[in-house]
Amino acid sequence: MAYRETPKMMIIRGLLQVIVIYLLCRYGDMYGYQLKLKIEELHKKKIPHGVMYTTLKRMVKNGLLTSYERDGKTMYTVTEGGKKFMRNHVSILQNVEEIIHEIISYYSSPPK
Repeated sequence: MAYRETPKMMIIRGLLQVIVIYLLCRYGDMYGYQLKLKIEELHKKKIPHGVMYTTLKRMVKNGLLTSYERDGKTMYTVTEGGKKFMRNHVSILQNVEEIIHEIISYYSSPPK
């Protein structure tokens, strides 16, 4: 089956909002390109500009982030709604971590 995007990008796209909030909470306010570079550093692969900026606009629209101008750049910061979103997703991430570990273990062990 041919995918329009790589499986790795499908997973990252699904986690992008969580990753953005994590980075902003950990490192403080950033502009879009800074976030893109940090995500690429974590992901070890390029993220399309369109994906990044569409996600940021959606997050502002949904009240997870606010934006402001500084030195001609649009900076992003996490709102209280974004912090609540992140707290709600921590348990989901913990559950997914267990599932991923199980899948990796299954496929990493030789067939019996």
